[in-house]
Amino acid sequence: MCNVSHSIESITVTDNEKFTYPIVLLKGVILNRCQAGELKLKIDNCDWPASKDVRFINEKRGQFKVIFRLKHGENRVSIAYCHHATEVHLFYEATGNPYSITPLYIICSGHDGRYQSDTDENDIESACHKITLGIELVQSLYAEKLSEKGWGRKTFAISGPCLPFHSSLPVEDSKRMSDQQLWNYFAKEILQSDLFLTEKQKFIGFISSTYYEGISDNDFSYENIKRRTTGNAALGGGGLALFGTGCLYTWPNRLDDIVPAFLNPKQVDRTLMMDDSNYRYTYGGCYATTIGSVCHEMGHIFDLGHTKDGIMGADLDHINRVFTLISSTEDLPDRIVGHRVPDRKPLNSKLTQIKRPGEFLRKYQQQKESDVTFFADNCAITLQLHKWFNYGLSTNENNCDTRLSLNFVTRHVTSINSTLKLIELRDREDGMLKNYWSFLDRDTECFQIPEEICLDGLTLFVIDNFGNILKQDL
Repeated sequence: MCNVSHSIESITVTDNEKFTYPIVLLKGVILNRCQAGELKLKIDNCDWPASKDVRFINEKRGQFKVIFRLKHGENRVSIAYCHHATEVHLFYEATGNPYSITPLYIICSGHDGRYQSDTDENDIESACHKITLGIELVQSLYAEKLSEKGWGRKTFAISGPCLPFHSSLPVEDSKRMSDQQLWNYFAKEILQSDLFLTEKQKFIGFISSTYYEGISDNDFSYENIKRRTTGNAALGGGGLALFGTGCLYTWPNRLDDIVPAFLNPKQVDRTLMMDDSNYRYTYGGCYATTIGSVCHEMGHIFDLGHTKDGIMGADLDHINRVFTLISSTEDLPDRIVGHRVPDRKPLNSKLTQIKRPGEFLRKYQQQKESDVTFFADNCAITLQLHKWFNYGLSTNENNCDTRLSLNFVTRHVTSINSTLKLIELRDREDGMLKNYWSFLDRDTECFQIPEEICLDGLTLFVIDNFGNILKQDL
């Protein structure tokens, strides 16, 4: 019998906490480890398949992260280490929010639905399982990142598992189309389909026929990889976020494979398979970057613009650090973040540039202290007010008429029957945040944009306390 006095502390969930999503990330610290100690998770007294990552900071302190799935209703969760255990009761009930996200696997006419892969497990069913799990993981990530900002674990609702969507677009035509053209075609087609029932729906689609033709000239730059790939997209806005499936082969389809997938060091054979890892060249890097891209582009369908840093900026590659305990730093090239909202001139958000002097030292310190994955303050404010995250009595569904407006002459932003909570000015060309004002600590119905700010070439974004939004080019 072990005589060490163990302790499990700093657990990030609380007893009787309620969740509106199924996949939970639990973090904690084990004090006073012993040689034979093992972390175990039980739900309702049953061993539960979970993704675990346990790393030890030093001899007396060890961190752990566990990803597990809640069943509907009450879940009695026991976390045990050696002879010590702690228990919490967690409750999962779907939010009931009619504002929801529907995931789709888009199959072009003439295509068999098999995504490009290095295994034979690449059929429609496999793709839908991977996509469903991936979106549930993103759902959990949004909740964790809003919680870290102090807004509670708010997140979006998913209407159900990923559905196959058979498009009328011939697969050969899709190979000649840009991501913008693909977005335009599929967005229109989905809106005219039987799947679209209400304005309270948004969609996230993955194109089955993305095809990487391979590279034989040893030019493995991202620009060349993209040139050799057809039916590819990473574009979000309005009611649709659209993605290619070139790296879907690196995604897991089971919960307990998530952490191994992020940590997978297997090298991508770039002569045969698409590598979208921001120059990490590994399966784990591809999974992290492409899930990060989903987080970013979904941010656009939730009306977020670009920020210098964070998920909506240059830090979308580090999603692996959220769900794992990676002790090493990753010196990745900086991203040039361009505007990806449809119907505007798209810039390539995946291009990289030479790192600025001193940036590595700053990022090294950040990575040692955190997971380097966050929403900037203005983005977090928008999400926690957004109707896709905040449905309830406060959304003013059936109450008085609300209106948001801008007087171009006086530069006053005004709300009627609501209060202003956030005003942003974004660059019209690339969607980058220029200025913002928040009014979380007071009720404000009118705000004058300062005279010294030139409004030419900018876009105004406003959200009120009910989640109503005004977007206007200036």
